[in-house]
Amino acid sequence: MSREKLKQIFIEEATEIIEKMDIDILNFEESPSDKALLNEIFRGVHTLKGSANAFNFSRLGEFVHHFEDALDFFRSSDIVPTSHHVDVFLEGVTVIKAVMSYEVEEQAGLPEGYEACLENIRQILAQVEGKCEEKSVTCNDLAAEFSNENFTPLEELNVDEQTLFKSLSSEESLFKIVLKLDTDIYLRGFDHFLFFKNLLHVGKILCSYWSIPEKDSLEAFDVERNEIKEVTLYLASTKSTEDVADVFAFLEEEEFSVSKVEKVLPKVEEKIVAQETLKTEEAVQNKEGPKDEPKEEKAKSVVAQKSFLKIDSMKLDELFDSIGELVIAQNYLGENGKIKAIRDAEVTKTIENLSKITKLIQNRVMSLRMIPIRDTFEKMKRVARDSSKKVNKPIHLVLEGEDTEIDKTMVEALSDPLIHIIRNSIDHGIESSSEERLRAGKDAEGVVTLSAYHRGGNIIIEVRDDGRGINKQKVYQKALERGIIKPEEELSDAQIYGLIMQPGFSTADVISDISGRGVGLDVVRTAIEGVRGKVDVISSEGKGSTFSIVLPLTLAIIDGMIVRSGEKIFIIPTLSITESFRPMQEGVHVAGGKEEFVQLRSDLLPIIRLNKVLELGGDLPNPWESTLVCIENQKGKFALLVDELVGRQQVVIKTLGEFFAKTEGVSGGAVMGNGEVALILNVEELY
Repeated sequence: MSREKLKQIFIEEATEIIEKMDIDILNFEESPSDKALLNEIFRGVHTLKGSANAFNFSRLGEFVHHFEDALDFFRSSDIVPTSHHVDVFLEGVTVIKAVMSYEVEEQAGLPEGYEACLENIRQILAQVEGKCEEKSVTCNDLAAEFSNENFTPLEELNVDEQTLFKSLSSEESLFKIVLKLDTDIYLRGFDHFLFFKNLLHVGKILCSYWSIPEKDSLEAFDVERNEIKEVTLYLASTKSTEDVADVFAFLEEEEFSVSKVEKVLPKVEEKIVAQETLKTEEAVQNKEGPKDEPKEEKAKSVVAQKSFLKIDSMKLDELFDSIGELVIAQNYLGENGKIKAIRDAEVTKTIENLSKITKLIQNRVMSLRMIPIRDTFEKMKRVARDSSKKVNKPIHLVLEGEDTEIDKTMVEALSDPLIHIIRNSIDHGIESSSEERLRAGKDAEGVVTLSAYHRGGNIIIEVRDDGRGINKQKVYQKALERGIIKPEEELSDAQIYGLIMQPGFSTADVISDISGRGVGLDVVRTAIEGVRGKVDVISSEGKGSTFSIVLPLTLAIIDGMIVRSGEKIFIIPTLSITESFRPMQEGVHVAGGKEEFVQLRSDLLPIIRLNKVLELGGDLPNPWESTLVCIENQKGKFALLVDELVGRQQVVIKTLGEFFAKTEGVSGGAVMGNGEVALILNVEELY
């Protein structure tokens, strides 16, 4: 494995570690006595230190070394970190992100806040210990740190290498690896577990054995020096000896050895005897009946077989694109007139089977795109905490629906919008002081709720606050002053609240560090519309505001109902449809000579004519002579009038380009089986 490849692996893993540290520190603040969580944070920092020094990232290595010292003290003592200590830890994570970027991009100097944060960490050590040099190291136990309590001395090692071949597949080879690392290996940025982790990229570790000198106490271990004499491990891999040895490319030749273990075939006589013995045993077993494998053992074997594969996201994207093309090709076969004209049962059966298989593959592949929104929500804890500190308001962030799955490409686009909305809610939404909230009959602590759930064919993400709400009149007057609206325009409450997302729009009397410049909410709207979503604002003065982000379930393939209006074909996402029907004449009502309604059981639904909304022209048929599709969106249910239901099929969503991207009522297009393009309707904008 090349140095560049190892560096890339380090960057990916370091990024994951840093993001997790942020969340773990916030969770630790809520449970400061949780030593297991503190150990988890420590392990992350320890791993970063070793990897940083391995790649000669001296600035990162120095910083995380001191950070590790501070964490180590708290995990080794009964002293509970205060809110100030947590502030410094979070500040440390911010600096780690910045200096990591400097190291990777090979920028000179130090990022902003590096030295100040480093000094804060040193001060913490000085305060809790008296002086940094006298730091306690009583708990640097490798067994505790790495959850590996069973260290087997090499002199007791008696490995039957030939039995290990039973664990191998036909493509795998068995390798014996011996590590004899120098005592200064930690100072050089390496440790044994770093190599263990890197070995997982080339194979599967079957077992390992350690030679450690006897010590009277844990205090006798020098944590800055390697005292592990030797490590022997066995690796199953499909790679060559050279590929396995590349993992140790940064070590001296005398510090490691990699050898391929050859399988010893039994002698012919022995083999015959073994076969006869086996047959005898089988005969005995057959007489006695099959022995049930203990349930516990079965469970263990199932767990052992479970494995995970890390795949480049680019390869997944290519797979998704290929599946999209497969769906288009399958639709072509299903819609092609020449193929339909073939009256052959075998051909028809083959096309039907192809359709089933395509749908099965599509569903399984699309599930790979869907990931829980939990990580994105957890990151917002830091945003809420920092914003609360800056504006000096006590805030409690509530998370709901963290397990809701969302398209991975949307997750990447959601982070910035959520940050801006949460900051806006805290700065503008929540009252300025606890006294003001108490006078309004509320708790002193403001509550911001971040929730996610599925509804129809969409994913809804809401940010709710229990603050003062939006001053509708103030927004309206500000919009008039800026010329965004005209005095004669009549706007609904929703339209007025939506004005706050206009570029540069702000009602803030004072500009703060986190909001008030009229930039954030415009960014929110632009980003959400970029993934075919929309943002709605609902507010009640004195009670709070709700920002609702409506997103499609996926960006790639949807199950759609094909409808015809006039000469045009359109697609409605089936998840938005509750039912379709043709009403009786007596069930249709007209209000004010304009508004049409239809009675559907106990509900009275407004009728929306598709050809009228999209300005298609043509005749206006009677509702009882047409087909009505009952659709549910954020505002409720309505009946969409179309000429005909053509059928149902899976379609690949295609963007319409910049010119048509903002067409109201349309969210994208799809290539049909006959090669024509059908527009996909955005049900949130039809009514």
